[in-house]
Amino acid sequence: MKKLYFITFLLLSFLCLRAQVAESPERIIGNLMESLSENEIDLNGQSQIFDELLQLYESPINLNSARIEDLEKLIFLSDIQIQAIVEYISKIGPLQSKYQLQAVGGLSQLDIERLMMFTKLESIESEAVYKNRLDGQVLLRNQFNLEKAKGYIPDSMATRYLGNRHHSYAKFQLQYGENFFGGLVMDKDPGEETLPIDFTSGYLMYESKKLIKTMIVGDFHANFGQGVALWTGTSMGKTSEPLRIRKRGQGFKKYSSANENGFLRGAAITFAHKTAELSLFISKKKRDADLEYNPDSTHVIVNSMPETGYHRTPSEKSKKNTLGQSAYGANLNYRFKNISLSAGGFFQAYDADSIAVKAMYQRTAQQKVKNTQYWLSYQYGTGKVLAFGELSINGSNKGAIINGLQFKPANNVSLALLHRYFSIHYYSPWVNALSENSLPGGESGFYLGMSIFPVSKLNISGYVDVFKTNWLKYNIDKPSQGYDVSIRADYIFNPNFKLYVRYREKDKYKNQNIDGAPDYPIVVSNTKKIRLHTDIMANQNWALQMRVEKSFYKEENQNNTYGTLAYMGLKYATSTGRLNCWLRYLVFDTEDYDTRLYTYENDLLYNFYTPAFQGEGSRAYFILSYEMLNNLKIWLKAGRTSYTDRDKISTGLQTIDGNNRTDLKMQMQFKF
Repeated sequence: MKKLYFITFLLLSFLCLRAQVAESPERIIGNLMESLSENEIDLNGQSQIFDELLQLYESPINLNSARIEDLEKLIFLSDIQIQAIVEYISKIGPLQSKYQLQAVGGLSQLDIERLMMFTKLESIESEAVYKNRLDGQVLLRNQFNLEKAKGYIPDSMATRYLGNRHHSYAKFQLQYGENFFGGLVMDKDPGEETLPIDFTSGYLMYESKKLIKTMIVGDFHANFGQGVALWTGTSMGKTSEPLRIRKRGQGFKKYSSANENGFLRGAAITFAHKTAELSLFISKKKRDADLEYNPDSTHVIVNSMPETGYHRTPSEKSKKNTLGQSAYGANLNYRFKNISLSAGGFFQAYDADSIAVKAMYQRTAQQKVKNTQYWLSYQYGTGKVLAFGELSINGSNKGAIINGLQFKPANNVSLALLHRYFSIHYYSPWVNALSENSLPGGESGFYLGMSIFPVSKLNISGYVDVFKTNWLKYNIDKPSQGYDVSIRADYIFNPNFKLYVRYREKDKYKNQNIDGAPDYPIVVSNTKKIRLHTDIMANQNWALQMRVEKSFYKEENQNNTYGTLAYMGLKYATSTGRLNCWLRYLVFDTEDYDTRLYTYENDLLYNFYTPAFQGEGSRAYFILSYEMLNNLKIWLKAGRTSYTDRDKISTGLQTIDGNNRTDLKMQMQFKF
């Protein structure tokens, strides 16, 4: 605890410092990553939207010729802000300076600073044309834990992993001109055999502004409407950007992540003519499953469909790619002035006869061997109002509906409203809408998000989400209700200093596990978290980052528990930007799993790491990136987590004897 008090004292002491504050892609992504982690979303598996943001940072778009769909890739901008920017540029003509953006209503100084990181200002006539230019990159990564877990130690009496402890990853990307793209990803998880490579994903893509807007062969995402029926990409949900509730479905997108489940494999094409678009796709692939055959092998039952992607043991490997999954579908979109309407549907089937249902909460909204979905979605937008929604019905005539509204009642106030309702029997294999539960069947709720600038230097943002279910959910054996509240205040004291304070509270029902009790009593649990965070930049080379966070957990008939986390981070960058170093020291003290705390770590390019800290101990890490040549860059990272409350880490084959875990990561990027 003395370490916690020491770092807290340092944080409070530095509040008086004056320093230049600069936004960075890492900070923008980090804030969203921590929000997603607290919702227990797989970051590296659903990181497509962040990949696009990093690509825009390296190759900014021309703001003077950007379309709405180009600006929608900037996840920190609200839809109303995007509309206001486009309307402003179309009204006054091409921008000559970023300072002209100050006249756009609803854009703060921070918004403009972020926007200019991913865009540039050029005349439309002077835009570069890359008709015969070939660009690409090769990314190679390896990471492993220095201490060997039980699964890597030979033991004739126990099962062990089939492969070594290295996590190896390779990514290849090509772009020819402005229209042709290709990519390949290869990934081997720790414990898996080196050869053959466990997971390989690739695509070839053509994009243009002509009749064929998009054509993809290989692996791809399909994102339509508001995620009620078909959305295989990243789902933002409830994050630190409370106005970002409308899903920006851009149809088909290339897939370049390492998640082994969240994608389609086959072919997709979108035809565009004037104000209409027709999208068609077909997919057929294999996925992991535990299959059971009856004695005469004429009836196939799916007992489970693991989504971890791990094939480290004979048991895990026996489930690899055993179940065929096929799908085909279409979507028709029509735009008329400020109105956009879409209608579509898909059919999806597994190569099996039945799927076992083993949990009571899955008996209403459950996976089926064959699924059919139909949907209608709409969007209407003006300068200060945006309305959107989606209605979906499955093959059993059970439906779900989402309606949302974003508007600006005043220049310094923006609001977002969303209502959702899912029938108790509603299920889609690719549902990815804003909801409290991953299986939202039977859920309804109302969401209110806000962003207010009461004074020029202060931004207050947050959301309130009230929800209820009329059926059982995972770890809740009765219909229930709850709420989720988050509020954050960002204050820029002067151009030299910035900090924010965030408070979050969630109240919901859960099963209470009491030893010896014949049944699980259903009780109310309440989690509160409060965070104080600041960033300081002493000069163009040195930056300091500090945080203190506290968690409180309360459950009926149980003692209250608490958790605390604090860290100090230091960044150094040379004036040329070729060398960057990050150093962080963190201490944590949490009493149990319910008081765990998350924090985003600077990591290798395209690799996202947001650990959850539970127990008592500390963590330190160091990361270095160096641009050796104009087209060659390397990263090195070393981190060590030390626990003071245990002599073993993790369980099962992941058990490490000792109280330290050291992770090493190396990466090389070559551009051409």
